[in-house]
Amino acid sequence: ILMSTQKKGKTQDVLEFAKEYVRLGLTSCWGDTPDPKNHTTYNARTFLQPQLNKAAKRSEFLTKGDVNPKDFILFDRGAYKVVRTTKDNTGKKKFIENHIFPTLDFPSDHGILSTHLNL
Repeated sequence: ILMSTQKKGKTQDVLEFAKEYVRLGLTSCWGDTPDPKNHTTYNARTFLQPQLNKAAKRSEFLTKGDVNPKDFILFDRGAYKVVRTTKDNTGKKKFIENHIFPTLDFPSDHGILSTHLNL
């Protein structure tokens, strides 16, 4: 499930989102209280894209870009136990922190999540 959550800001805060899915009897691949610094997006507008006022220099992408924990796998609490969750922003089953994407090798603006669950 893709949710537009942020560390804090204009849209729903990631911890507010967690409280809501817990209230609904769900949990996530990140547990009931996800880490707001566990980012799955690292992208920013370039000066070649529309809306130049939103463009960011490479040195500004952490402050002006979309660097947020936006991706979750939700499931019924008690139905499964998370064994392992991994992120990938390379297409090679690894995640490089603070690495801007999409790239030519990884064309998505969100990392890929994979979660191994046990009954």
